[in-house]
Amino acid sequence: MPLKWRKRPQVPLLPMQVEQREQEQIAAALAAVDANGSANERAEAVLVRQQLALHASYVEACKKLEACADAMQASGAHLVPLRFPLRLTPRTRTSVEDGVHRSFLRFLQDLHAAVEAQHAGALSNTAVDPSAFLGKLANVLTLELCRVLDGSVSNAEAVEVCVTYVGKCRAAVVREESAHLLGLDAACQVVIEVLARFSTRSAKISRAVPEKMRLFLRASERKGLSAAALRLAREPQLHDAIEKHRTWLFSEEGADDAKLVRIYELLLLTHVEFAQTLSWQRRRVAWLASTSSAHMCWCGITVSTGVEGVLVHAPAHMRCFAGDGRVRLMVERREAPFACYLSLASVANVVVELLRTLRLSLNRIDAAYASRILTFDFCKYESAARNILEDTVRPWCDRILLLDGVD
Repeated sequence: MPLKWRKRPQVPLLPMQVEQREQEQIAAALAAVDANGSANERAEAVLVRQQLALHASYVEACKKLEACADAMQASGAHLVPLRFPLRLTPRTRTSVEDGVHRSFLRFLQDLHAAVEAQHAGALSNTAVDPSAFLGKLANVLTLELCRVLDGSVSNAEAVEVCVTYVGKCRAAVVREESAHLLGLDAACQVVIEVLARFSTRSAKISRAVPEKMRLFLRASERKGLSAAALRLAREPQLHDAIEKHRTWLFSEEGADDAKLVRIYELLLLTHVEFAQTLSWQRRRVAWLASTSSAHMCWCGITVSTGVEGVLVHAPAHMRCFAGDGRVRLMVERREAPFACYLSLASVANVVVELLRTLRLSLNRIDAAYASRILTFDFCKYESAARNILEDTVRPWCDRILLLDGVD
């Protein structure tokens, strides 16, 4: 018994595609106009041919997008190259840029929160606005990713631009903190000089404590004691010392004699210890102010792929970092003479590390996200091709064939 070959199922045509019979009708209408058409009809035929050529290009674009989507799905990869068979349409390109920016910004905000959680209150205050800083980093990451998308630069060039810019932002944060610390140094110097004057005059003050202490505190106030004390009070490391000496650092005019005697007795016992504490702070400030912004003393965080540390989630447009293992943050184990941990400097260091190790990729995105981008543009080309047929070609063809009496 002879084998019966199964007939291949026909793939239904999309609304934007033209059947063989309709192609013959369009060709007949164009031929009729070329043979007997008026000047106006010939001009219309030129427009129709242009629209048909545009329609063909849109159909071809849909085929390329569909083939790319099929190949991407067949690969089974979670991260796919940030490369499409066609340049994205303007609105899709804008939507991708906006979405990637939101993704990077949320990633950086979560990273900042993770850094703060790891340091557990050991961070120094900084004058830099975190929102503005994170916004700058999100902007440069988005800009360079989009330049890779447009084919303007290679991935290596984009990474280098980002690393350089993030390094400059980190240096600006450290400069701001250094200026902040130099203000602390000046305040320490004022109080140390007051304590030194007390040390040399304590014997004379003891002969008439209330009167002499009142004069001493007035003279110290003229030297800027209250302003210096306010600056010291903003330093977390000096909180206990300031509370201990608050009675004379923030003394009010007209203090009674008993209070002045208590201040004298307190200073007599603790002025050397307090001066040593402030001198240590001055050494710390001098060392930090001369240290590179890339030094671990400003960060104190390291990137790990082990099981310890707080987990860091990849940006939404990636869903997972490139490479093996999950990314975690751990407190740096190395020791430094002094430290001034800044959350924003830590964020910058982590971003630089992820860029250099290519875990934070600028040329790959999540496969599902890439599929949505392809679908979005496919629908645009399909709609445009269908509109050409329905709004221009078919009405014109029907009218010409009706006039010529062709079925």
